[in-house]
Amino acid sequence: MKPRQLLLEPMGFEFPSEELEMASWSQTFINAWHDYICETGNHLKATFEDVEEVLFQQVHAYIYEGMILNTIRFKRLYEEKKVYSFKEYCEKFYPKSNYRALETIYAAQIGWELLCNEFHQIPTNVSQCIALSKTFLKDSFGQPDIVQSWKWVLEYSKTTGKKITAGLINFLVNPTKEEEKVKVKISKKKWDKLKRKAELYGSKAEDLLEALIDEFVYENSSGSDAEAAPEPESINNSKVSMSKAPETNAWEEDLEALVQEKNANEVNYDTTADSQSIPEVFHPTGDISPGDKRPIRRPPT
Repeated sequence: MKPRQLLLEPMGFEFPSEELEMASWSQTFINAWHDYICETGNHLKATFEDVEEVLFQQVHAYIYEGMILNTIRFKRLYEEKKVYSFKEYCEKFYPKSNYRALETIYAAQIGWELLCNEFHQIPTNVSQCIALSKTFLKDSFGQPDIVQSWKWVLEYSKTTGKKITAGLINFLVNPTKEEEKVKVKISKKKWDKLKRKAELYGSKAEDLLEALIDEFVYENSSGSDAEAAPEPESINNSKVSMSKAPETNAWEEDLEALVQEKNANEVNYDTTADSQSIPEVFHPTGDISPGDKRPIRRPPT
């Protein structure tokens, strides 16, 4: 058994000078510094049981935070700050975003529900609660069954010895994996334009961006196939790059001879002559006119 180490150093928490103008709400931490940090040796003013109780209260502080936020929200206490919406209050005075504040309220409600169902171990942070809320298990009202899902998570953790994390909860109660998201840097001006365009379609900017990417990738995918195929030769290019069967070459020679003959005949006749007087070589069906008695080889079938 290792001997106890005397706590002669402030453990990284320096004594706050009385000359500092610290935030008014920091008094709780100053009291904690006096109660725990500045005490020499292994003896504290409070017993270890009391210290541990405070510790677990802080681990689940998101419940307390969510309750306060919900009180400010529904009792409209933010009007004391001369703002007239909870969102505006968060934007101007709360150090977290409105979205995060709403998540904290929701997480606090989940944690509180588990406490009221006599669980002594509950999620330790907002992320775990949000992951638990996405469970595929439903109760009799069709709502997410938080209680049964949490029982499942606790049982799995106890059986496997794995620590409960948001990732583990997602794996157990929300097995449908969403596609991994990536962050894309874009100027705010362009993002705002995209958002306004998305609103015209009744969509979100993220969805519109994904649709544009899908369309762009699809077009390029089809284009890559075209690039892989040999390009058609120019009309003026008389060289043939692909070797053809002898039968095909012979047929093409006959076709070229007929075209040349037709052109020669058209030049010999007066341009004002009736079109019916010009001997017809080709028919729309592709057949050869009876007037041409030369033996013609047909293209191979």
